[in-house]
Amino acid sequence: MTFKDLEFMLELNGVMRNDIDSILDFSRKNGINEEEIDDELNKMGYERIIENELNSGWDEDEDDYGHVEKIKSRSKFSEDYD
Repeated sequence: MTFKDLEFMLELNGVMRNDIDSILDFSRKNGINEEEIDDELNKMGYERIIENELNSGWDEDEDDYGHVEKIKSRSKFSEDYD
């Protein structure tokens, strides 16, 4: 994870700008450690954003969608336009 990725993730989760800057400064000094960043977010009053984001990725195979079959469109006859 890069600093830009971290900044983007924090912005998407509604972290205030001054808190994002504080977390980025913390990460530059201590490295990007997900657990430590989440601990800092907890101290600021936020939930564990990074842990929750990484555990619920987009590419999970546990979706509830089955096979989708495309329905053929209806043929249009000249009678349809009268």
